[in-house]
Amino acid sequence: MKYEFLHQNSHSNELILFFGGFASHPSHFSHLKSSKNVLMCFDYEDLSFKFDLNVFDKITLIAFSMGVCVASKFLKNYKFDKKIAINGTNLGIDEIKGIHPIIFNKNIKKFNLENFKQSLFKEKINLAKDFIFKEENSLKNELKELLEFALKNKEDNFIWDKIYSSEKDEIFPQNALKNSFKALIFLDEPHFSFFHFKSWDEF
Repeated sequence: MKYEFLHQNSHSNELILFFGGFASHPSHFSHLKSSKNVLMCFDYEDLSFKFDLNVFDKITLIAFSMGVCVASKFLKNYKFDKKIAINGTNLGIDEIKGIHPIIFNKNIKKFNLENFKQSLFKEKINLAKDFIFKEENSLKNELKELLEFALKNKEDNFIWDKIYSSEKDEIFPQNALKNSFKALIFLDEPHFSFFHFKSWDEF
C-alpha cells in the first residue's frame, strides 16, 4: 500500500492514521483540516504495512470502507488512543458481515469507474469533480487483491470505539454493519460520507 501525509506538524506528537477505502486517493480528503499529523494509507494493489508508528505518542485510527477490514488485520497488535470505523466491517467481504462474495465478484467483472463514482458520491458528485482516481484496470486489480485478502483473513475480533454508518450507502450494505457492531452512529450521507465533516478532529 501507499502512504502520504495529508497534514504534517513537527510540533505535534499525535498522529491520525487513516486507512482509505477501495479507490481512495489523498485528493478525496483535502477539505479536511487538522493541526495534528494525518497519515493516509491507500492503494491496496500491494497489501503490506511497513510504516513505523513508534515515533508518535498518541495515535487515533480512522478506517473507511474496505480499509476497516485491512486495518483490522495489519494493526491488531497496536495500541490506539481511539479507533473509528466508517462504512465498513472487519470481515469486509462476507455473506453476513460484509459485501457478499458473489456480489463482490460480479462488481469486479462489470466494474465501471463512472458508475462507481455515482454510487460513491450520489447527489454530492459535483463536489468530487476534481478528485483523482487510478485507471480502471488498476482499480480492478485492487478489487481482486482485496477479495483474496478478505477471504483469507477471517478474524473478527478487532474492537472499534466508534462506528459510523451511512443511511444512503449503495456500496457497503448497512445490514453488514448492523450484523457486526452493536452501536452505530447513523449519517444521512452516501458511502463517501466525508463531506459531512470539515476536520479530522470531528470524527
